[in-house]
Amino acid sequence: MKVVVLGAGAIGCYLGAALSLGGLDVTLIGRGSLKDGTLASGKMQLTDYTGLDTTIPTPEFTSAPDVLASADLILLTTKCLGVEAAGQQIAEFANPTTPVMTFQNGIGSEELLNISNPVIPAIVGFNVAPMGEGRFHRGTEGHIHCTPCQQAAALTLAFAKSGIKFIAEEDFEAVRWAKLQLNLNNAINALSNMPLKAELETRAYRLILSRAMQELLHITKRKGLNLPKLTKLPAPLLPFLIRVPDFLFKRLASQMLAIDPAARSSMWEDLNNGRKTEIDFLNGAVSRAGKESGIATPVNDALVTLIKQAEDQPLKSVSAQTIQALFN
Repeated sequence: MKVVVLGAGAIGCYLGAALSLGGLDVTLIGRGSLKDGTLASGKMQLTDYTGLDTTIPTPEFTSAPDVLASADLILLTTKCLGVEAAGQQIAEFANPTTPVMTFQNGIGSEELLNISNPVIPAIVGFNVAPMGEGRFHRGTEGHIHCTPCQQAAALTLAFAKSGIKFIAEEDFEAVRWAKLQLNLNNAINALSNMPLKAELETRAYRLILSRAMQELLHITKRKGLNLPKLTKLPAPLLPFLIRVPDFLFKRLASQMLAIDPAARSSMWEDLNNGRKTEIDFLNGAVSRAGKESGIATPVNDALVTLIKQAEDQPLKSVSAQTIQALFN
């Protein structure tokens, strides 16, 4: 199976390298600056929080979208804000029967993808950070989830070579909202300007996350969605767990979710690099759904406001008290 990864940033490079390690024929489409910089050595190193450390030759890399014509499967790993442009490239160069597996965060970006190809929604449940010199580091646990598809068996075998679990989900909508519940912390992490582990070990920030999660759970309850467990604790109990004192949270969290001490959210990466964020598809999606269903979402509304403000100025730390002042 020929796999073409369109939008090869941190996640795209990690997935592409993992599939190449698993024996699939992979081509990465990304910026030329990536090939000339991070990937200049011709090798890619995959590491993770469990101790994985493997190096492989860099899969074929190009900036030319015409290679989409050779794909049996396209993995779309652009940020949400790049989906519309990527869709135009797919429509122009890819065979219209080639399936496109989408890996965007949050809710709503698929509305920007105007293609006739079969679309397979998917989720990457872990964090990846580029470490330079061809190294990509998986900093948190989590799996890949997708809607059922013909390619699932081959992808399951290939990803297993690098310790990644690939799961075809019958109720993908519920899984997507459960992942969004976890991703609501991206904005808080970015505003805190702290590593994920340190931020989550700070109760003042967790109290904000707890309330943001509760707003989402009110919405999904009205939608009739039964959110699955993406951590070792059921989704409805997460807001209550994270409210406990720090000393107790550290004990419980060590059993719930493995996080590398250096891991940060992708939204922090965006702000740190002066890029627009995916806030409209994360906390913004909760705000929109709340308006549609008549459910107030003051915490998520406040986080959207603060992130949009942060996009237009140098990154700095925002205290939990400052965030709370917007909705208390």
